[in-house]
Amino acid sequence: MKLEYDKSKDTELRNTIGTYTVTSMYFMPDFRDKFIDLRSNLVDLNGALIKKCIVGTEQDFLMLMQKAKEYLFATMDNNGLITMLLSLFQDCVFGYYVLTPLIKDPKVSDIKVYSWDHITVKVNGTRYLTNIRFFDEDDYNRWYDRLLRINRLDRSIDGALQNFTDRKSIDSFYMRVDIQKAEVTSSGQNMLHIRKTPTVKYTWQYLVDNKMLDNNCIEYLKDRVLNGYGFLISGRGGSGKSTLLNNMIDMIPYEESVLISQENDELYSNVHPQQQFEHPLYHKSDGKETRFTLEDELRLGLLQDIDDFIIGEIKGGEALYVFTTAMSTGARFMGTIHSNNCRGSVRRLAQLAKYISNYTVESLEEMLTATPFCLIHMSHFHIDEILEITGWDEKKLELEYKEVYLE
Repeated sequence: MKLEYDKSKDTELRNTIGTYTVTSMYFMPDFRDKFIDLRSNLVDLNGALIKKCIVGTEQDFLMLMQKAKEYLFATMDNNGLITMLLSLFQDCVFGYYVLTPLIKDPKVSDIKVYSWDHITVKVNGTRYLTNIRFFDEDDYNRWYDRLLRINRLDRSIDGALQNFTDRKSIDSFYMRVDIQKAEVTSSGQNMLHIRKTPTVKYTWQYLVDNKMLDNNCIEYLKDRVLNGYGFLISGRGGSGKSTLLNNMIDMIPYEESVLISQENDELYSNVHPQQQFEHPLYHKSDGKETRFTLEDELRLGLLQDIDDFIIGEIKGGEALYVFTTAMSTGARFMGTIHSNNCRGSVRRLAQLAKYISNYTVESLEEMLTATPFCLIHMSHFHIDEILEITGWDEKKLELEYKEVYLE
């Protein structure tokens, strides 16, 4: 059954959560009709040509742009307008099209497209509807298909759920793009989610100004990092976990060797000289599939000279290595996990590890007392709880905590 989104509720929804408004050149009066004419004649009517240019060489790209240029010069004589239309055309075919203003906006951390005319964003932890839309459903689906082709994604039903990291399209951001094709959505619409990570990290002052934490908290984190504490940062998706961890990894002493394993390339460092970054690899060839997982990377890391193990987002069997290997060897661990509070994050971590081991949850939790350990919980781009593990209660069979901060 196809579930239709009731557009009549848009006004009610906008009044409830608000609208985030940006300027789109595609819909400005001087450009809209001229752009549609250009797109219709060079893109909509030339599917084979567009495909060739997308998967072809630089010469194919230049050929298409020359055709667009010739078409515009044949229909108008305003050089300034032609230059701007060519830029819009290039972004339509090879870029993020109408989403570009949202992608370039430094305030926007997440973009979610539910359908051609239903697009939301998250700004500093708050969600908004946007005024951005595609021209119609066909326009959106054609662009969606181009996005898959450009990034060499599986366009068959086998690729109904996919993701990729785009580190080249926009100078200011790395982007993780999650694909949900119409075959798996109850609405029958192609959907996608874009998570943006700035290529230049947010300064600590920026995080203070945006109420993530204060200067006393920064000094606390620095002290604990320098004194060898491990960290588990919890919260919902988009709560700021990766942003905080990304800044904290630069606090790690430069003489320490660090392995950072992550599903998507969201964590990075341009200053630490001994940090190696790895991600899973899934490869199909001649009907055979090769997989290198976060677990494989952590297992190999134990054979190397690693002082700090960092997992970008814990959601599977890799959790076991936090307890039984990295922690037991005295190495430090840092990572993020989805949870509702600090205590719940420890239980969640233990449950994930238990899925692939014979340890009890209690045995796993007790292992966390082997090294100094700190728990942080976040919501809406803000730290709202910090606990430290102080010991193990043998009678109650539970961890003991010291409350450092609670809002």
